[in-house]
Amino acid sequence: MYHRMLKFRFLLVLLLFAVFAAGCKFKVKDGLSWDQELVAPILKSRIGLEDALKDSSIVQVNPDNSITLVYRDTLVDIRLSDYLVVPDTTYAAKIKLDSITLKTDTITQVITMAQIAQALCDEGQTIFCNLTPGQWIPPLPPFVLPSAPDQAIDASQFFTEADLITGWMVVQLQNDLPMDIDSASFLLKNDGNYTDTLVQKTMYDIDRGTTKKDSASLADKIVESSVVAKIENIATAASPPFNYDPNASLTVRIIVHSLRARRATAVFPAQRVIDDYSRINYNFDNGVEITKIKARSGTLRMDAYSTLQDTIAFSYALPTAIKNGQSVIVYDRLIPQPGGAEAHINLSLADYYIDMTLNGDSVNLFPYHLIGDLLYSGVLNTMDLNDSIDINYGLEGIVPAYIEGYLGETNFNFADSIQFDFFNAILGGDLDLKNPKVTLSIRNSIGVDAKLIMRQLEAINHRKNQTVPLTGTFMSQGSEVRGPRLPNVGQTVETNIVLDHSNSNIRQFLSLLPDELQFDMDVEVNKNGNPALHDNFATDQSALSAFLDIEVPLHGIAEWLWLQDTLDLNLSKATLPPSILEAQLKMVLLNQFPLSGHVQVLFVDQGGAVFDSLFPGITHGAFFSAGIVNANGYVDTPTPSTVTASFDQPRFTMLKQRGKRAIVRFKLSTKPNGQAVKLFTTYGIDFHLVGDFTHHVGT
Repeated sequence: MYHRMLKFRFLLVLLLFAVFAAGCKFKVKDGLSWDQELVAPILKSRIGLEDALKDSSIVQVNPDNSITLVYRDTLVDIRLSDYLVVPDTTYAAKIKLDSITLKTDTITQVITMAQIAQALCDEGQTIFCNLTPGQWIPPLPPFVLPSAPDQAIDASQFFTEADLITGWMVVQLQNDLPMDIDSASFLLKNDGNYTDTLVQKTMYDIDRGTTKKDSASLADKIVESSVVAKIENIATAASPPFNYDPNASLTVRIIVHSLRARRATAVFPAQRVIDDYSRINYNFDNGVEITKIKARSGTLRMDAYSTLQDTIAFSYALPTAIKNGQSVIVYDRLIPQPGGAEAHINLSLADYYIDMTLNGDSVNLFPYHLIGDLLYSGVLNTMDLNDSIDINYGLEGIVPAYIEGYLGETNFNFADSIQFDFFNAILGGDLDLKNPKVTLSIRNSIGVDAKLIMRQLEAINHRKNQTVPLTGTFMSQGSEVRGPRLPNVGQTVETNIVLDHSNSNIRQFLSLLPDELQFDMDVEVNKNGNPALHDNFATDQSALSAFLDIEVPLHGIAEWLWLQDTLDLNLSKATLPPSILEAQLKMVLLNQFPLSGHVQVLFVDQGGAVFDSLFPGITHGAFFSAGIVNANGYVDTPTPSTVTASFDQPRFTMLKQRGKRAIVRFKLSTKPNGQAVKLFTTYGIDFHLVGDFTHHVGT
């Protein structure tokens, strides 16, 4: 059994030796060795139009799977904020002690004929003694009436002392005596710590049956709470005979008023310290006349500060700002605090409707009413010119949600350029598009009409240094743009201007393959508007917008179409034998495009640098055949092609060491026999790259 097994193994070794000897060259000198062929896959993938058109936003797949490139850019966008910016309005008021009035007082003294007769009787003029009512009195010569007693004025309940900036004393004499008065003197003097005379004046010619008054300034006087008023030296004229009436009288009224002080210790009376009823008159640009605003945002603001020792009550009203049937009115108080009092009002005006017509008579007017009242406290407080009430108030940050009125006549100019490079990714050379279309899509939800005038629209290809201006009826005539009418707020009126080969040179315009579009256009807004109607409107969502919509069906004749893919490359020692002598790299393709072309593979290192290519000349490549179009204009059976490149040992060694990625680039000619072709999303190229290696095996 053992001998038979040994014999079998010897025959097996001999058989294997014979098999290998048939395919190897022996080199007895160097030992046993041979060269062997090895086939290994390197790359495999598929590429289609969807891979080249990576920006899916510009790709429209039609029902038949054909492709249209679509593009939209905004040329015009006019918003409410372009029409109307409501400026902030801020006002300031400062109330100081010289603006606060002290208490006004009136003293009345009546001197009767009975008092006069008794005083004259006491002086020895017997004709005035024992008079009876109705008694006849003969004509009397001029005489001087006895002085009236001092009339004390006690103002201590109002102030103790005041250093006056202004003030007046008025003396009024009402003569109901039976004789004329030639003259009378009056005075006012302090009767406390000071005894100085504040005012002294003489009045003349107070005829019987008349009233006469005179006034004297108290400016720059220091007035105490205790003062004395006196009427004296009343000299009569000669009188005719008269019947004695004990109730006939001379009435003296002394009025002290309009007292404003630099410094005062006083019980200040209740009084209005500010009453500002006014209106904001907005002057908007371009003759805009607003009758109504609804505020999206905005603030009524008031900041008040006081060092006074009495309370100030405020009200701030916007009588024409209405929300839920109620107008704006806010209240607050400045209550005395150590270090001063503060009050702050911030009221949101969001969703308030503001009538700016002032009861239908005007436009652009916003009335307001600010009131500040000093409240009576009954307490003596000292104030001087350093004490004040400071108020800052106004309307800020008003942003309309809706406006109504006349929006003025405005011209807007829009001049700009559009970087237009979506052709560059897939197309090159010359292009002859079959049915391109451009639509100027205008959407207007502002309640005004407009006219759009395109002054310039040019396609520029910087690579060729060529420019094609758009021509056609659209460029030679303006386009009317309608807007919605009241009460259709929120409605959008659409106007579409279509440019195709029948009314413009749009085919030549886009066949340039522009990488930039330049435009210059005017929008004349409300040129025929009627200011008297005030029937324009806009919301904060309204817009007058113009979009440039471009549709390019991939159906035409072009010099070439680019497709490209990047794949990982792995030729490490772990996957291939180390002793490669030479390599044949074969690209096997199945092409469904009805386009022939060239293929090139660029080899890229770790840093992204291209260090070699599959075929000589990086910008060239190997030719492959087009797919065959059937009777329905569609390629249903891909066309196979195989292209080969040779690598010697040094070149392949570099490829193994540096190669990290491969860029597979297809350059398809879209000119098969000059026929326009239509491209579909189902079209693609299946490809795989294999290596046919010869490597050495030996001892």
